[in-house]
Amino acid sequence: MKAHFVRKANTIDDLKGYEKESDSQYAIEEEVELEPEEFKVFSENLLADHDFIAKRVDKMFMDADKVWHCILVKARGTDEGILVESEGYDYARYSAYYPCTENPKDQIIRQIIAIRDTGETNMFDTPMVQRIAYERGYFELVTFLGEHKDKYSHFILTGEL
Repeated sequence: MKAHFVRKANTIDDLKGYEKESDSQYAIEEEVELEPEEFKVFSENLLADHDFIAKRVDKMFMDADKVWHCILVKARGTDEGILVESEGYDYARYSAYYPCTENPKDQIIRQIIAIRDTGETNMFDTPMVQRIAYERGYFELVTFLGEHKDKYSHFILTGEL
């Protein structure tokens, strides 16, 4: 797989838009799942030191074949994330955007199940499900609930979308 690594990017927005310029091969050594709120803080402060990076500096390097060995940092329940190669530092010295690779239907199902598994609300309380989805960064589900309440209810009842 290939990605475009950016040196000292500050936010996730600084990484987006380079997908077509993906010129560097990489290998994901470990996936790090953060709570959505933690991921938001991380993705808006890539140059800040982060303990989860410090604990994994030995897993990030560039090998003799110029392959970036990195960690994938993402929010729990999402597929989108940030590839990080810290070059021995405790911050994301080199990073690349890792786009969502799921199809939209599977992404919606995964997000519904993630909210269900928290036990925070009755899944038929769609305004509350929508609020939780928004707080967790599940914007695809927020939109889906706004546009397809009937399909959502059908999924909750039957498990089919």
